[in-house]
Amino acid sequence: MKKMIALVMCLTLCLAAVPVYAGETGETAESLMEQAETLYAAEDYKGAAELIEKAAETGDAGAQYTLGDCYAYGLGFDQDYQKAAEYYTLSADQGYAPAQVVLGSLYLSGLGIGVNPETALKYFRLAADQNDPVGQYYMGYCYDAGIAVEPDPAKALEYYRLSADQGLPDAQYRLGVMYQTGIGTEPDYDQAFHYYGLAAAQNYPEALTAMGFFHGQGLGTAQNTDEMLKYYKAAADMGEPMAQFNLGCCYRDGTGVELNYEEMLKYFRLAVDQGNANAQFNLGFCYYVGQGVEQDYDEAFRLYQLAADQGFPVAIFAVGDCYYTGNGVEKDPGAAAEWYQKSLDAGYEPDETDQAHMNEVFGRDSSNP
Repeated sequence: MKKMIALVMCLTLCLAAVPVYAGETGETAESLMEQAETLYAAEDYKGAAELIEKAAETGDAGAQYTLGDCYAYGLGFDQDYQKAAEYYTLSADQGYAPAQVVLGSLYLSGLGIGVNPETALKYFRLAADQNDPVGQYYMGYCYDAGIAVEPDPAKALEYYRLSADQGLPDAQYRLGVMYQTGIGTEPDYDQAFHYYGLAAAQNYPEALTAMGFFHGQGLGTAQNTDEMLKYYKAAADMGEPMAQFNLGCCYRDGTGVELNYEEMLKYFRLAVDQGNANAQFNLGFCYYVGQGVEQDYDEAFRLYQLAADQGFPVAIFAVGDCYYTGNGVEKDPGAAAEWYQKSLDAGYEPDETDQAHMNEVFGRDSSNP
């Protein structure tokens, strides 16, 4: 999954309608949780956690869930995922949807509990059946990725839409992707733009990037370079690597801005630091040809290799070409042939010059490739 839902510590709970009393003190779980919330706001996490523990001992599902958060995040107690899972389970088995969702995610990750996709699916379904938007999202994800069920893009779309219609930006973004690419539905740029826009309005970084792309290409909306730059900049400032790369390309090509190699390099490097393969290859090319930097074949080869290790086809070819030319690495026709073949297997389509290099190391006549 491109993005997992972040678990958030929250002391505002939906408590049982009938107060549950806490032992000899006569205090209700609701009262204890209100006191805990006051201590939490004052950053007295230990005191808050102790009160939450007392509330959980009454059997209140909301308090059990929050106590699980305390252990999961190390608030007031030492971080302990196993303990967190125990309390999430107590809460989830009482039908508390937020705990069901978190417990399902733990069964996917294995944190504090054994990896068990089937059990994860069970808890996601329980939450989704209560109309919980995060549970619906995860059900969509399970059908999308084929986790404990056969992959079913149409079913995934259905659950994502249920979640998106309740305002969850993760689901809105994923719907945008599915409508853009035609997964589980016919491609529909208008619908993709709509759902990307909903998620972008909630400052979802990947959706901001997608909105920039759609404005730049005129997909689902009129082409608008100013809007493209606005969205790319907003996402880049939030650290979204693809937006950083795209913004770097704008400065490289003078698209909507004045050509500026210094800005290009800044944004490419930000994206490279986050492992973006596009940026790794393109920054490598800058070093290979000396665009905005001093020519440095060694650095170019290093960056090409990083992108190639992620399966980026043109970078795989570029590594082969470095072996072919001896730039940045010792010349090795055999290694060049190996990398060239890898690039073809990855879907790279060589131009005439590239094909000539391939033909030479493969020992083929360029007129009969």
